[in-house]
Amino acid sequence: MLPFSFKLFLAKKDRRLRFLLPPDKAFICEHYLGNLRVNINTIYPIEVEMLTGAYDPKTSAIIRRFVSVNDVVIDVGANVGALTLLMATVANQGKVIAIEPGPPICSRLRNNLKLNPDIQKTVDVYQIGLSDRAGELLWQEDPNVVGNAGLLHHGGEPVKVDTLDNVVKNSGIERLDFIKIDVEGMEYEVIKGGLASITQYRPFIYYETLEPFRAIRGFDLYGQIYAVLQEMGYQHFCVLANGEIESVSNLQVLRSPNTLAIPKEKVDRVV
Repeated sequence: MLPFSFKLFLAKKDRRLRFLLPPDKAFICEHYLGNLRVNINTIYPIEVEMLTGAYDPKTSAIIRRFVSVNDVVIDVGANVGALTLLMATVANQGKVIAIEPGPPICSRLRNNLKLNPDIQKTVDVYQIGLSDRAGELLWQEDPNVVGNAGLLHHGGEPVKVDTLDNVVKNSGIERLDFIKIDVEGMEYEVIKGGLASITQYRPFIYYETLEPFRAIRGFDLYGQIYAVLQEMGYQHFCVLANGEIESVSNLQVLRSPNTLAIPKEKVDRVV
């Protein structure tokens, strides 16, 4: 039988060998994104993926390309902080607001920040969900994917929700440069609840676009998002396999699991 240390070495070298890791093994990874410390429990798929030293390479490339050192960034659906930590590393003279409603997941996010004091001072954590109105929704973890959760269920744990506009107003920020939204099919409500902030600050908006959520929601949420943002002067781009972006004229056929919306006045400067 291979010792755990050797299995861990193999998993870090080759992502395809992550299956070798035993379930529910907890430890601290010392080299996430090069020099950051993060808690790992192999029961969480997202944390196993972080073991390779990076997470979601295409999204990471977008963040590195479109986020700058002084930017203010909002990570909606921060989970345990895999991308929050990257955002704070890039925008280390700015501010990152991390939104995560799930109590156990948000606790792991906070613990990861505590392991990295220089990063922690850049990040404000809000243990809330975002929607198009303030109130309360039910948070439920996916029984098939530990650590994956959403607010579209009929059962679960009650959690506070607010709007993006309220978060921006109450945070005291005076700019907003980039928003990442990964909220398991509630992207439309998040954007609806942030229209005033989007109008005022004109941030890049990077949001998840997964086909199954059209059926789950019972309406064309991506078509609705496209129409709303197009009316506000945004141009949409799919993210190609190599991390490059390509303009799209609609979202009827989803060409990538995430879509980037760029204010038209910024397109020539950044594309």
